[in-house]
Amino acid sequence: MTERPYRLDDQVGHLLRRAYQRASGHLASRIRPHDLTPIQHATLIRLWELGPLSQNQLGRVVAMPPANIHSLVRRLESRGFVRRDPSPKDKRLLTVSLTEEGSALVEALIPLDAASTEAALRGLDAAERAALYAILKKMV
Repeated sequence: MTERPYRLDDQVGHLLRRAYQRASGHLASRIRPHDLTPIQHATLIRLWELGPLSQNQLGRVVAMPPANIHSLVRRLESRGFVRRDPSPKDKRLLTVSLTEEGSALVEALIPLDAASTEAALRGLDAAERAALYAILKKMV
């Protein structure tokens, strides 16, 4: 049998998808007791990092389409983690911000996120980790 020039295991998309599944699995298992999805987690963390944002801005910083971010914000709001308020700059615009309960949740999530990152990178030394981050940031 002759070797074929194409191998799925040599395709960047396939490898990134597998790495993503592994890394997100580490996170999902840790945040499961909080009944959160990874994208809900990312949304709460972004609000904690950046402060109040419009739904449009929030969707952009978590890489989610506007229609989807709207329903995600509604779910987080119904659980008491975020609130929507009129923007101080433009009363027609609503901003999304963390509630006290949402901030407390984020404080509990941060160590879980750090542990999941450590688990995902366990097989890499410091130089490999730095190279991986540099390459991923360049790609996105």
